[in-house]
Formats: sequence, C-alpha cells, structure tokens
Amino acid sequence: MKINDLIKGAACVLLTIVFATCTTSIQNEVITATGQSQILGHWKSTNTSVSGDSVVLESESASLVSKFAVKNFDLSMTLKTTPGAEGLLSFHSSGADPDKGYRVMINNSDYREGSPQKTGSLSLIRNFFVRMTGDGEWFNLKLSVRANHITVFVGDKIVSEYIEPESPLRIEGNEEMVLSEGVLVLRKSNDQGRILVSGITVEALADDIPRDTLNFETTDEVAEKLTILNQQGFPVIDFHGHLKGGLTMEHVCEHSRNHGYNYGIAANCGLNFPITDDSSLYAYYDEISEEPVFKVMQCEGREWVTLFSEEPVSTFDYIFSDAMTFTDHKGRRMQLWMRNQVVVESEDQFMDMLVEKTVNIISKEPIDLYVNPTFLPAKLSDKYDSLWTPERMDRVIRALVDHDVALEINARYRLPSVDFVKRAKEAGVKFTFGTNNAGSYDLGRLEYCLEVVDEAELTSEDIWLPKPSGDKKVMEMGIPDKVTG
Repeated sequence: MKINDLIKGAACVLLTIVFATCTTSIQNEVITATGQSQILGHWKSTNTSVSGDSVVLESESASLVSKFAVKNFDLSMTLKTTPGAEGLLSFHSSGADPDKGYRVMINNSDYREGSPQKTGSLSLIRNFFVRMTGDGEWFNLKLSVRANHITVFVGDKIVSEYIEPESPLRIEGNEEMVLSEGVLVLRKSNDQGRILVSGITVEALADDIPRDTLNFETTDEVAEKLTILNQQGFPVIDFHGHLKGGLTMEHVCEHSRNHGYNYGIAANCGLNFPITDDSSLYAYYDEISEEPVFKVMQCEGREWVTLFSEEPVSTFDYIFSDAMTFTDHKGRRMQLWMRNQVVVESEDQFMDMLVEKTVNIISKEPIDLYVNPTFLPAKLSDKYDSLWTPERMDRVIRALVDHDVALEINARYRLPSVDFVKRAKEAGVKFTFGTNNAGSYDLGRLEYCLEVVDEAELTSEDIWLPKPSGDKKVMEMGIPDKVTG
C-alpha cells in the first residue's frame, strides 16, 4: 500500500473518531435553530460566513455538521440559493465519509444548467428532475426519516419518497447508501453561487418506529432495472403522461414516487380538444404550476398553430406533437387511430405522404418532442417493418437532427422499432420516454422504454432534458402563420 493511501486512511479513521466522540445520539428532542447564532450553536461550521441572520455556504468545502446524531427524525430547513449554487443534505452520515447514508440535492438552477437533479432529489435513489423553486427565493426543505421510510418535501409538496426494503439492491460504490444512524451534514458541492440558511429545526423521534411494508411491486426485473438506472443517475422520466380516465395528480405523483421516475403531465390542446385557446391554456398551467411534475402542452392536429399564441405556449416546460392527425392530399382530415377516418388507396403513396407530413411537423412547428412516433393505422400496422424502410426512417431522423427535436420511445404503442432507435442514436438524436396513458389502468412502468435502453445501449447522454425558461424553441421559431399539414 502507498504511503499516501495510509495517510488518507488514517485521516479518515481519525475524523470518524472525532465525530463519534463529539456527537450524541438523541431521540424525543426538538432542536430549533433560528438565525446564525443558534445555528452555529448546534451545528459545527466549516468555511462558512454570516450574512445578516443567515449562515452562508459559498466555497466548495463549506459545510454545517450537526453536533448530534439521529436515527428517526423530522427536519425542516429554510434556505435560499443564488445562481449556480449546488449542495447536498446528507443524513445517517459519519460526517467524514460522504458515501455513508443518503443525500438530498439542493439545486434550483434552470434546466440544462449544472446538475440535472433538482432540489429535493433523493440522489441516486429517487432522482428528481423538476425545478420546484428558483434562485433568490427563500424556500422550505423538509425531510422525514421514520424507520425505513424516507420522505422529502419542497414547500408543501412531496417530491421524493422511498421505502427501503430489507435487502436493498446497490450497485458498486453505493453499498453504504443505506439507513442506519448518524449526523446531518449540509455541504456545498460546487464553487458557484451561495446557499443561505436562516433556520433549522430537527425533531428527533423514537428509535423503535415500526417499519413500513412495501405495497407495490419492487422485486421483479422492471423494478430492478429502475433501481439500477436511478443509481447510475440516468434521467428516468415519463415525459408523456395525461390526467385521464379519473386519474388524479395525487395518484400519478404517488405512482411516480413508488416506482422511481418523474412525470411530465400534458394537456390535450387543439381543435375539438379540452383546451382550444390562450385563456384555457393559461388556466391549465396555473392549475398545475405548483405540482412536482413537468408542465406540458400536447399540440393536437395541425390546426393548433391557429389557436394559440407564443406567450402562453412558452410558459410550458416543453411542448410536443405527433403525426397522427393531418389532412391528406384530397383534403380529408385523418386521425390515424380512428379506423373510420383512415383512407389508404396505395400503401406506398400513404407512407410517402405520412413521412412528408411528419417531416413538415418536425421542421415547421416549434415542438420539442416527436411523440407516438412512426404510428401506423390498424390496417397497416402489421406491415410496420416493411413499410418503414431505411429510406423513410432516415428522412424522419434527418429532420429530427436538423431541427433539434427529440424522439419519444413510446411504451403504450411500443414504438418506434429498436432498429429505428439505433439508427436515430447513431445520427445523434436525443430520446425521451412516454406512456400516453389513457387512464390509471395503463400507467405501467415504462417497460418497453427500458427494453430499448438495453437493446439500443442508451446512456444518460442520449436522454433529452427541457430547455431553460428563456430559451424555448417557440421563442426562437415563433408559431407558423398557417397549418403545416
């Protein structure tokens, strides 16, 4: 063993001993620290400063470590970040070993800035990618640990939740990411911006709280795959969900937390759909604006461009459309999932028209995602592999690349084919997952998407994430003056 390794090991042991001898395990106590003087009375400070009545973490080495250890507890912190700041709230930590215990992300940066995980993410266990608050705003972060049940709140919304099983699956490097007992650590994880702390309350609970039982499937191959992808930091997101068939926001968020992925919830917007103008579009956004999901607009039919204006469209995290509704060369409006609306006079002629319509939508409409991709009407679906020729696939793929549109891997329809995904990946296309659920009964767990991840060897670098709020595609392209098909 090298001398440097021996020195590092000895230092780690020494730090562990120091923390062990300087902390006391507590239960059935409430420790409230409001303002910098009280915080510094209950928390060991390293490289912090003071601003008014707040403790400030600015350098990458800045931290607050509790002078007490806890097992079961409720914690509440009042925080504010400035642009670029990222931090981690660790619990059941030794203080010296950053890999021991769990970590909650603090990151209020806009999308595509800094870490993709946002505030409230139970990092590498229940990753959370939705921005719930912004820099420069005071917010409340709450964490509850009761036996094997972890819950993370931002404001009054649960954003991450995890029930640790008896023998949790952990990939190499994450073996110590389990519940035990230890100190609390708030630390800066980068050298940008500042994290301000104005108050911390910890209620230490009894040690003998009963364990929660798992009331959903967690041991099959799908659950194992979701667990591994989370631990790899892979953005597992259903970008295409709907509140239909009695499905509520509460239900979809619970499903999301239980199985370990995030949601984008889309409104159907277009001719003969629930949302048909700017006022109803704004109303929908306001209704879901505080929810822990991506806020999404599904642009239905080609007429949508005549119904909505740029400002309300740009408020959404992203927008998407498909090529399932268009007007054919004889003026017939077709909805491809409706058998009685589809006319196929020649298979090749229909396919060439479908490809042309698809390319027009991708190139002329300011959409971020092409969803329900390569869908064929029932009368042609059994000929998918022969009708979607390499030439037709490549025309659509080239349009996706040229116009920076991501390709959905759709779990409901099991589309597009793996061959299509492989060709698109090779060309540099980014991907999203989507369900397009019809209700609560078909939420599933992104099964087809997970199959494609393996077969097409997708990595986190292949997954699309929303653009920042000031850089939406609709702001750059505008909305077409007339329908594109």
